Order: sequence, then structure tokens, then C-alpha cells
Amino acid sequence: RRRRNAQTTTRANTNRKKPKKTIDLGYYDEEDDGIIDSDLEEENIRDDEGESSSDEETAEAKKLRLAKDYLKKLEAADKESSSDDDEEEDDYHDRISNRLQRERLKREGTLERIVAKSVADDVAAMYQSTETDTYTRFFKGHDLTVTSVALQQSTGECAVSGSKDGSVILWDIEKQARMQYLIEKPEKKDRNNRNQVLSLAMSDDGNYAAVGKRDATVTIYDLRASNGVTTTFQGHKGPVTSLTFRTQSHQLFSGSSDRCIRHYSLDDMAYMETLYGHQAGVSDIDCYRKERPISVGRDRTARAWKLAEDTHLIFRGGSQVSSADCISVIKDDWFVSGHDDGSLHLWLTEKKKAAASLTHTHGSCSTVGRGITALACLKGSDLVVSGSFDSRLRLWEVSTGLTLQERGIKPIGEISIDGYINDIAVGPRAKFCLVAVGQEPSLGRWNRVAKAKNRFGIVQLRQHDEGSNSSSDVDEEMEAMKNDGDDVNEQDSHSSSEDSDES
Repeated sequence: RRRRNAQTTTRANTNRKKPKKTIDLGYYDEEDDGIIDSDLEEENIRDDEGESSSDEETAEAKKLRLAKDYLKKLEAADKESSSDDDEEEDDYHDRISNRLQRERLKREGTLERIVAKSVADDVAAMYQSTETDTYTRFFKGHDLTVTSVALQQSTGECAVSGSKDGSVILWDIEKQARMQYLIEKPEKKDRNNRNQVLSLAMSDDGNYAAVGKRDATVTIYDLRASNGVTTTFQGHKGPVTSLTFRTQSHQLFSGSSDRCIRHYSLDDMAYMETLYGHQAGVSDIDCYRKERPISVGRDRTARAWKLAEDTHLIFRGGSQVSSADCISVIKDDWFVSGHDDGSLHLWLTEKKKAAASLTHTHGSCSTVGRGITALACLKGSDLVVSGSFDSRLRLWEVSTGLTLQERGIKPIGEISIDGYINDIAVGPRAKFCLVAVGQEPSLGRWNRVAKAKNRFGIVQLRQHDEGSNSSSDVDEEMEAMKNDGDDVNEQDSHSSSEDSDES
């Protein structure tokens, strides 16, 4: 038995596989292992130090570095613009701090641009002669009355125009040429009232254009895509009479004759909510930086909608004030309204009554004033432009002071344009404005100007040689900014006292 077990063990050992022979090439020497480990540790330490240093640079040093770079750029630009080499250091630092404050207010949307005076001087110099063709240009493309225009506000490079013939055209403002038809003109036999384009809006970045028609639809066009059409929103039960984008966002608001305002988010390409309150059709709507659109309707009221609180404010002009056809928001708390009896009103959202009013701003027919058909302003400035069918595009200076004596509207100029001015869009820095001109009003055919032509127009408001004007604009903006900063406490106390008196 022992012999048999020993033979079995021997056979098992012989059946096992013998290990393969390997040649030692020195990869796993103990010294090499130590060298490799030390190198790895040093690299890991360096990586850890680099990561920690990068984290420190990102958190603290990066902000400081960017701030220093920005200050260097401002100093370099300021040295190039300034010609006085013996300027004191205090004045130099004050100018830099004022410029930084100006940039901050511009980002926040609270910077007030004082441009009305310079625009008035340039318009008086350019249009003092009878030959105005040099500074105004009108373009063909629409067969019927042009009802609306919209401009890319950030750069002013492109715009869109719509007409009663159902066509929508994309324009290159810099080259002053037609780029393409977003909606082609239908054949005359295929035209009907439901195809009429009544309102337009364009986002500030120029990515989206919204088209409102008489068939109660809102069509969104993605101007970056080749096919154009993104989606069509339905839901209104009447013609879409007004469209507006919230400044520097893709929030869209549409007003209709069905007394409703609909809210859309184009980032999600979705309908958000419906705002109810108007007792008659919505005539126009506008919005600035706050999420607070302001609308006017045929019920003779203006309403400021507080979306976050789900409430709205109502502004009534009294029994003597007629319905408003157009509105333009100057700042988040100030807006102007144009009425069908020719009156122009300036409003403060903290007050229920108008801060300033003018009547018969575009003349009168017998005893009835000509209605204001279009109204626009340069956001955050003191310039307002209005249009009617009196063959005049009129410019106004708006004052939004602290007291009643400092608030008002006064005319500063006019430009001759024949026909119904159905819509206006003011370009950046008030260099130009776009007008939609036609023989008929945008919403009907109750009147006709036979000598007018259906055109999309570009009206120059500032002279091209703006070397001195641009610097004066900066100085005026600085002065307005300083005045605003000096009067902050006074304004707060004044508004609180007024609120207590009103309550």
C-alpha cells in the first residue's frame, strides 16, 4: 500500500506542467522599483501642487488677474482718448471709476442715456433743406401696406418687415439690402385677409423672429437654421395684434384682439401661461429688462403685469382719455402711450395717473386729433419717436425727474414722411430708425393716403461724423449717472412719502 501511494504521488508530480523560464531584463529590480516609485511620487506631488495652485488661481487669483487686465485695457483706452498729459492723478482715477460704474449700470439696465439733444441737433442740421433723400431711404419688396418692423437691438445689423400681402422680408441694415423672404408673397388670387401679417418681434441676439398674423397664429423662425420655421403656436382666438421680446432674453409675449396675452419661452419652445384682465382687445405690448410686460387695450387702460406675483397694475387716464393704440417702455418704471385722439402720455408705474400729457401731438382734422399709429423709444434713454398719417415723423424728449416740474415731454424735431407710419424701431445709440410706411392703417382700411407708397424705410437720425458727438454722449451719460447717484436717497424718500400720501 505504501509503495502504491508513492507511485501515485510520483505520477501526479510528473503530470504537472513545468513553469516557463523567463529572462530577467531588470524591470523589477529593487533599486529600479525604488527609483520608479520616487519618480511617481514626485510627479504625483507636482500634479497635486498644480491642481491646488490651479484651484487657487481659479478661485482667487483669476478674478484679480482679470480685473487687472480689464483695468489695463481701460487705462490704455483712456490714455489714447485723452489729450491732456498733465492731468492730475485724482481726476484720472475718478474718470476710470466713473467708467467702471457706467459699465456696471449698463449691464444692469439702469444707465440713462441722454441722447435727445444731440439727435435734435443732428436732425436739424441734416433735414433743414428740402432734399431729404440723402438721409432717408425706402425699399421695395411689399405689394401692400407695410404693417410692422422689428430690429435686432444688440447690433442693429438685421431687421424684418411684414405686410398685408402676407410676406415677411429679412433685411441687412448694414448693407441696406434685402437678404431673403421668410414668407414669400402669395399670388394675388391666393391672397386673403387671414394671411395678413399684423405684428413682428425679433430677439436681441437676432436668433429668433416671431410673426403674428390675422389667423390668430404666432410663428417662430430660427434665423440660424436653413429651413427657418421652428414652430407655430396656436391658442389665440383673434388676430395677433402685438408681439414683443423681453430685453436680452427669449421670453415672448403676444397680444390679441381676444383680450388675452400669451407668454412663451423660446428656450424651451413652449407656451407658458395666459394673462387675463383686459376688457377689450389688446392693442400693443412692450417689455424691458424686468419680467413685467406692459400692455394697452381698447378698454382705455394700460396694465403692468407682475408675472412672479401673478397680479397686475391698472392705469386709467380718466374719462377724457381715449383708447391707446401703441406703447413703448422707456425704463422698467417708465413708459409712454400713444392714443387714437393724438394725445401722448408719460407714465410712472408707481402712480395711477399720467406724469405728463400732450394733446394733438400730430395735428388735428377739424376738431379731432390725428391718432398716433406708431411709437418707439431708445431703451434707457430720453428719446421717443412717434408716427401718424400727418406726413411727419416726430421726435420727443422725455424727462423722468424726481418732481412734477422735472417730468415732461417736449418736441425736438420732425422728419417728412408721406403715408401711414404703422410701426417704428429705433436703432442702437439712436443712429437711425426703421419705419413701416403704407397707404392704409395696419388693422383696417378706413382711410387711405393716395400719394403714399408701401415701403420699408431707413431714416438716419445721427450724422456719420460722430467723433465729437460720441464723446459728448459719454459725458452726458456720465452726468446723468452722477445725478442719479446723488439723488438716490432723495428719490427713495420722495417715493416713500408719495406712497404714504397715496395710501
